[in-house]
Amino acid sequence: MATQADPMIERAQEVQRQEVERYEKRTPRSRALYDRAEGSMPFGVSSSFQAGDPYPIYLASGKGSEVRDVDGNTYIDYHNGFGTMVVGHAHPKVAEAIEKAARSGTHFAATTQTGVESAEEIKRRFGIDKVRFTNSGTEATMDAIRLARAATGRETLLKVEGSYHGHHDAVMYSVVPTMDSGGPEERPWTVPFSRGIPEDTAKHTKIVPFNDVDALATILSENPGIGTMIMEPVMMNIGIVMPQEGYLQGVRELCDKHGVVLIFDEVKTGVTIAPGGATEYFGVRPDLVCLAKAIGGGTPVGAFGGRAD
Repeated sequence: MATQADPMIERAQEVQRQEVERYEKRTPRSRALYDRAEGSMPFGVSSSFQAGDPYPIYLASGKGSEVRDVDGNTYIDYHNGFGTMVVGHAHPKVAEAIEKAARSGTHFAATTQTGVESAEEIKRRFGIDKVRFTNSGTEATMDAIRLARAATGRETLLKVEGSYHGHHDAVMYSVVPTMDSGGPEERPWTVPFSRGIPEDTAKHTKIVPFNDVDALATILSENPGIGTMIMEPVMMNIGIVMPQEGYLQGVRELCDKHGVVLIFDEVKTGVTIAPGGATEYFGVRPDLVCLAKAIGGGTPVGAFGGRAD
């Protein structure tokens, strides 16, 4: 028995077909690079999130708020390096600083004056006592969690559902869970991001929803083994989700009550939402803060720091 086609679905499919055709006409060099890149990189990209259908746009340069692809097309960059390139691409002062550093030497495996000055500035802006530098945000969150576990003697970590804190095993849970796998809204399940994460790791990671102080109070009361909580003060892995009024203060108070080390992942919000990041903007101070992209001006860098004790 024949069924009548839905005109709205047919129209949507036609619009999609036209847009894909227009996309392919505008980006033949990106297509060629994609075909070439598939021979050396999975999905033709250097990071899986960059993959696209039918293929991603390959960029050649950026200036200010715009980027240019290999076909010469110019775009307004609303992505902006995950929101961290607040001064724009190829800012003259940033380019000058990078050139100066490159001409001075790139890798000493020793302490430098620049490192001291940078640590002092981070300390001043974020109101912390000590700073340790890393190579990336992943390293910053990994080391901060290890430090927190050492301080509390408790191994279980609490993270927010839908948040991303780098790609080490402890935090690669419930990053993008499906509706079927995520569990109850107020009691999310611990869902591994991919294969390759040891099953035993899951027992040391618990999940809590964002903007829900009551759910946080419940899970902390029921799980005395939780010694660390890591969170983005503003969620930026699922768009931008601001904390509700009083939420961060509630988190701070509950962590204090249960002796939990509170880590703010300010990889994206650090120095972008305010000179002292979300820590300054919302006036809630974590025990440890993690920094990376936002302080690097587009270069690979990371840092974490907190109280001297």
